[in-house]
Amino acid sequence: MDYKDIAKSIVELVGGKENIASYTHCYTRLRMTLNDLEKANKDAISQLDGVLDVIVSGGQFQVVIGNEVEQVYKEVNKLVGSETQKVEVKKKKTVKEYASGALDVFISSFTPIIPLIAGCGMIKVLIAILLNTHLLSDKSSTYAILNILGDSVYYFLPIFVGYTSAKKMNTDPFLGMLLGAILLHPNFSALSAKGAQYTSFINIPVRLVSYSAQALPVILSVWLMKYVNMFTEKICPNLVKVFLRPMLTILITAPIMLIVIGPLGTFAGDYFQVFCNLMNKWGWIAVGLNAAIFPFLVFTGMHNALIPLMIQMFATQGFDAVLVPSGLVANIAEGGAAFGVFLRSRDKKMKGTALSATISALFGITEPALYGVNLKLKRPFIAMLIGSLTGGCLAGLLSVTAFSFVSPSLISLPIFAGTTRSFIGAIITVIATFIGTAVITVIMGFDQSGKDEIVSPLTGELMPLSEVKDKAFASGAMGQGIAIKPTEGKVVAPFNGTVMAIFPTKHAIGLKRDDGLELLIHVGLDTVNLNGKGFKAYVKQGDRVKMGETLLEFDQALIESQGYECVTPIIVTNSAQYKKVDVLASSKIKRKEKLLNVE
Repeated sequence: MDYKDIAKSIVELVGGKENIASYTHCYTRLRMTLNDLEKANKDAISQLDGVLDVIVSGGQFQVVIGNEVEQVYKEVNKLVGSETQKVEVKKKKTVKEYASGALDVFISSFTPIIPLIAGCGMIKVLIAILLNTHLLSDKSSTYAILNILGDSVYYFLPIFVGYTSAKKMNTDPFLGMLLGAILLHPNFSALSAKGAQYTSFINIPVRLVSYSAQALPVILSVWLMKYVNMFTEKICPNLVKVFLRPMLTILITAPIMLIVIGPLGTFAGDYFQVFCNLMNKWGWIAVGLNAAIFPFLVFTGMHNALIPLMIQMFATQGFDAVLVPSGLVANIAEGGAAFGVFLRSRDKKMKGTALSATISALFGITEPALYGVNLKLKRPFIAMLIGSLTGGCLAGLLSVTAFSFVSPSLISLPIFAGTTRSFIGAIITVIATFIGTAVITVIMGFDQSGKDEIVSPLTGELMPLSEVKDKAFASGAMGQGIAIKPTEGKVVAPFNGTVMAIFPTKHAIGLKRDDGLELLIHVGLDTVNLNGKGFKAYVKQGDRVKMGETLLEFDQALIESQGYECVTPIIVTNSAQYKKVDVLASSKIKRKEKLLNVE
């Protein structure tokens, strides 16, 4: 993969760097917030070499690349720069667009701090392991200090989120941090610690709430602060703006945050706790259902919407017995289905793709398996869903519990080691889910033959390649196939695929089917000498085509009047990767009728 070329193409196809309001990346996706989504050429980007898929979800334009996304991101950063500018697009937004934008802000407020949360979470796991192995006492000062190291990110979460949400909303990030710090100030916390439920500010009641690990109140307050800050920026004289603007912004925003926004945000947190309790009570059923749903969330890009919920779950109850375990099961099932494809596939290229995708999925990167193997072949995707459902139920029955928020995979299995029962249950679940899903995939099988997919691109009479008056075709040196003497001057796509190449003279076109099969359609013999005369192309290199779509038209009478034959070889150029290429028709054939079967 040429990272520089793909980054350049992505930036151009999303409408240029001036259309990029902000961008970041996760484990597998380049995530962009665009000023105008309509300027982005989604279809063209999805056809780029190295791009697995393109998803628009939660207000983000997501380019799925896989585990090489960081290298592409670095090249994008060179082209776009670290500073992007929000451009006002004059069009009325719909309710859906506002909702997507709000979700994007909510998710983006957590994404940058995930590594911190993961690192601190692993410290908590280390503490649990040391306690279980009796290498550490919960009465020691070492234990107390390690707990501080592991808990700090959760305790001071409002400060971190204050910064990230302000950056996302293009306002002062340090004022955002200050709002978080106000919520956590020890003197304010001390008021509620004394047992009081209310205090007052200029005779207005202020409900005393513990804001540790709360994110929603500060996100909403930063949103208000953005507009207050814009107002104070306008009214403050330049001479005193350096201190007057932040002072007025704080004096206006902070009281509203403490009196109104903060308590409202905690009510939402209370409802979330009810959700957590409900999920925990559903037990193994909840884990199974979430594991089965998880691949659809990944497919739509909505799985990151669960991140705030999981962080809140760990912050409030210290463990997660549902969401992270179900994510582990879904990841392993993706790998199991891809491994089943590796075992059963007869195509060398697909076997290599499936094995690579298996390894990636086991280490937490599921997009190559999801998009490159399971969804493409359909039945493995169904097998993966069955494996996720059953594996999730097993995880619930074995009480598999995560004690830290880290992306679940083989290398992060220690996050389930808070108890011996949970850790052993996690190992059993991983083995059973992987093997079970692979077996289901092998039993269910999938379409490998290409039967009914390679149809005739021409109407005419069939002719064995050996009789074609061109040694390169007749000898089979270019691959196996068939030739057609056309009776009509029209060429259509013989399957769903991509245009690999089309000659400037338009007499020949190379296609690639989704499973890797490559086909050459060469209209006439030595017709390259016509320099395109008598030919008309309807597609270009890189285009996505559907079976039956018109590719070329040619003037048969003109070509033959120039002394050239219109005999058209149809060659599987990578036929060496297959056992055999069978001709399914005899004598005459019409466009879209079955022509070849490749096994």
